[in-house]
Amino acid sequence: MDKKYFIKKHLLLLFVAAAWTLLVLYPNPIHLFSSIYRLKNPPVMPIQLSDLALELEGAAPHEIEQLVYKRIPYQFDWEVYNMPWYFPTLEEALQRESGDCKARYLLFASLLEGMEIPYQKNISLTHIWVGYEGKAESRLENSSESMIMVDEYGRARITLPRPNLERSKQSFVRGFWEVMPADRKVMLLGGYPLIFGIFALRPLNGQHYKKRFFFLA
Repeated sequence: MDKKYFIKKHLLLLFVAAAWTLLVLYPNPIHLFSSIYRLKNPPVMPIQLSDLALELEGAAPHEIEQLVYKRIPYQFDWEVYNMPWYFPTLEEALQRESGDCKARYLLFASLLEGMEIPYQKNISLTHIWVGYEGKAESRLENSSESMIMVDEYGRARITLPRPNLERSKQSFVRGFWEVMPADRKVMLLGGYPLIFGIFALRPLNGQHYKKRFFFLA
C-alpha cells in the first residue's frame, strides 16, 4: 500500500471517529463551544442576585459558600444537562437547582460580586472554584491543584500544577463514563466497530476483482 495513501486513510479514520464521538456526546456542538467560552468568561451576574445578597449582608465568605452548596446540590453534567461537560448560565443553574462545580462557582462568584467581596477564579484539571481571603485549602481546592488563577482585577496567572493524578483520573472516569446514560454508551461504542470495519476494507485493483470473481463463480 502506498505510504501517502496509508497516512491519509488513517488520518481520515481518526477524523471520522472523532466526529462520531462529538456527535454522540454533543448532538448540538454549540453547547460544547459555548461552555469553553464560558469557562474563560464565566457569566457571573450579580445584579440578578441583589436581593439575596442583601439578605446575606455581613455574612463571611465561608458562610456564603455553605449556602451555595445547599442551594445547588452536587450532580454531574450528564445527570443535569445530558452532556458530559457543560458550563451553564447562572439562570440555568438556578432553574435546575443542582449542578457541579461550575454551577456552584457561578452562584458563589455572583453573590460575592453583588456584595463587593474580592475573589479569585481557580481552575484545575478537573475543577473550578472560588478563592477568597482566608479560604482554607482542601484536598481538591489548593495551590498544588490550581493551574489557572484569575484575580479580582482580571489578571491571569498560569502555573504548572502538581495534581493528584489518581484522584483526577477517578474524577474524570466517574464524571464522564460511569454516570453516562446507558443508551449513549451503546451508541458511542457501537459506532466504532462499524467505522473501523469500513476503513479496514482495502480498495481492490482489477486483478483482485478478477480473482474474487473467479472464486465466486
